[in-house]
Amino acid sequence: MESDRELMERMKADDTDALEELILRWRERAESYAVSILHDPHLAEDAVLEAFARIYAARAEYETRYTFSTYLYVIVRRICISELRRARRRPALWGQEALPELPADSTEAEYITRWERESRISRLADLDGDDRRLLLGFSLEGKSTRELAGETGMTEGQVRVRLHRIRKRLRKGDDR
Repeated sequence: MESDRELMERMKADDTDALEELILRWRERAESYAVSILHDPHLAEDAVLEAFARIYAARAEYETRYTFSTYLYVIVRRICISELRRARRRPALWGQEALPELPADSTEAEYITRWERESRISRLADLDGDDRRLLLGFSLEGKSTRELAGETGMTEGQVRVRLHRIRKRLRKGDDR
């Protein structure tokens, strides 16, 4: 089994399989760490995927004198702290708990439900074909990242990162 340092050297040489190995090796531990900061498993998963995307993007700058785990955890921590700050800046009015519940049969509730559905459909329609196919395959058809990788010719790591970025773009559209 290759060391993390060797995998990072391979990744510096544009070997995406090395990224995938690092993700498989460190993802669960990094997500546990992120959950301990964010207290939300979904946000933690997004933070870890973002960290791996950043590591891949900055792979040429990685210094092998640092252990990979330290490098990963520092990046995860910074992303989590940024997320906590961003959440703190959002007005309380938009939080789920601040909005009053409307009666289920009211005209307003029906309008809001229809508007939210149309808004989601519109954001999905705005995705390019590959992104839409990945998201629908994963979310609606229940395909694994391995199956999607086989269908698209990407590695599993690339599929995970791409799904993370798609979700992030869609979530940005949710900010009102």
